[in-house]
Amino acid sequence: MAGARALWIANGMKKEQFGKPIIAIVNSFTQFVPGHVHLHKIGQQVKKEIEKAGCFAAEFNTIAIDDGIAMGHDGMLYSLPSRDLIADSVEYMVNAHKADAMICISNCDKITPGMLMAAMRLNIPTVFVSGGPMEAGELNGEHLDLIDAMIRSADDSISDEEIKRIEEHACPTCGCCSGMFTANSVNCLNEAIGLALPGNGTILATHVNRRRLFKRTARLIASVYPIYPFRLS
Repeated sequence: MAGARALWIANGMKKEQFGKPIIAIVNSFTQFVPGHVHLHKIGQQVKKEIEKAGCFAAEFNTIAIDDGIAMGHDGMLYSLPSRDLIADSVEYMVNAHKADAMICISNCDKITPGMLMAAMRLNIPTVFVSGGPMEAGELNGEHLDLIDAMIRSADDSISDEEIKRIEEHACPTCGCCSGMFTANSVNCLNEAIGLALPGNGTILATHVNRRRLFKRTARLIASVYPIYPFRLS
């Protein structure tokens, strides 16, 4: 295993971290999806928290398709298959590098389910933390979301100028779509089945408590290793 140890050193593993649990940080950051666009720096913040708690952490990314942007053309043909591709890629990365546990930073319709599938296959300590929902849109004192933009665009009685204004106000921040659609439903489900901390499905992406949740989740996965038989190298 000398070659593997040499490569881990090249990855930044310190002498005192050898023999410690390796925790994979699975991050679905992408600039194609508002639910993930803010996750770029989160992975490294999570890494710092995990390593402060005495483990070694390494981050990798998955693909992420935005169902809303893919809708209405042949892009939607790729959405559901991407779930299985995510599950496979997470399984491959974690097993190939013998990670002992993982924290999944995800959001949106097929990404979180794909990571859930991988977690079941891998059967190692896993915790999820989502990017959180976006703030609701507002126009003229009325709440809006993505579905409002879609429905009203099909209404011939609404002018193109008004549709443009709705589009500009329907999705005002980063985060997954503000409604009980697949993304938020699955994020809440993860809480219910014990794979995520309370607030995972409801704390806004832009709220300071979301940042606190990332740190709490990092400390949680690091705290598991004394009581779980990790597959230490």
